[in-house]
Amino acid sequence: MKLELNKEYPQPNEAELTRKLTALLLSMLQKSYLTGTTYRDTHAKGHCIVKGEFRIEPDLPDELRVGLFKEARTYPCWIRFANTSPIPQADKKRDVRSMSIKLTGVNGRMLWQDDETAETLDLIMMGFKKFLTPNLQQFYDLEVALDGGPLRQLWFFVTHPRVAWTILTSFKKCPNLLEVPYFSQTPYLFGTRAVQYHLRPHQPAIDRVPRKPTNNYLRERLITNLASAGAAFDFSVQFQTDAKRMPIEDANVAWDESLSPYRKVATIRIPKQRCDSPEHTAFCENISFNAWRTLPEHRPLGNINRVRKEVYPVISRYRHQQNLAPLREPDTAGTYPNLKQSEFHQAASTAQL
Repeated sequence: MKLELNKEYPQPNEAELTRKLTALLLSMLQKSYLTGTTYRDTHAKGHCIVKGEFRIEPDLPDELRVGLFKEARTYPCWIRFANTSPIPQADKKRDVRSMSIKLTGVNGRMLWQDDETAETLDLIMMGFKKFLTPNLQQFYDLEVALDGGPLRQLWFFVTHPRVAWTILTSFKKCPNLLEVPYFSQTPYLFGTRAVQYHLRPHQPAIDRVPRKPTNNYLRERLITNLASAGAAFDFSVQFQTDAKRMPIEDANVAWDESLSPYRKVATIRIPKQRCDSPEHTAFCENISFNAWRTLPEHRPLGNINRVRKEVYPVISRYRHQQNLAPLREPDTAGTYPNLKQSEFHQAASTAQL
């Protein structure tokens, strides 16, 4: 079959696979956290949440002035740094790190929003170019294996060498969360064209993993760095120019920069700040992100993104209910939600192991 640019190719069994995956992930979450804090099914250990600004570049060419990027505006944003493991673990363990961004004060109706009064837009970025599996079927099979014990896991990786290799190469030790690049891994619309997103740090990669790292050294370094200086990232888009080598439905293929260069459309600035208060810690745990909380011009594409639309709200609602935590979006000024610390259940300790 000849693939076309900017086009999705849903499979006939997606609805049934989505239903089964949602039930499985919810069951795994229920078994993992019978008591105490219920964490996310992924991105479980949040290091810190920090305040930032998302500045759209001035004088963008017409082809880049789409949706969120139509005007040279500056949006307040919240940024949550996390490990992506489903179980909170020591930072010295190999993992993929994430940088989830929530813009506030964004005008327009989002494709999905659990709070109809909110004006927020989410961007979920990962510290590796490729998603773990090529498609929804293999992702479901992986989760079944993870839930089935060591022998089932071994058999899965023996029979899925591509997934095994991705996990082997993507799980790394991280010296500093402010010094690594981040990628969307999955494609999104940009008007009528498909793109992936990229974040390039302004900070040079000079740090090393400590010789005797504490369990939470990534959080500690983030707090120390931002206490004395700010940080910044370039936000770029990469257009799909080759439907076969830059596929929409196979999230396990990294889009090659030689086929299509990154084009900067915004700058994320993180000012010098304190980010270690109990309120920050509680907010870091309670905040929720969804790739579908975005404008129609930036609709998520591909089977991994389509399943996220169904799975994320179910997991988020369950987690908040179990933790007795309110499910609310930050207001348009980009400040903390009007919540009391007592409204969170055990959230103040979630950044620790």
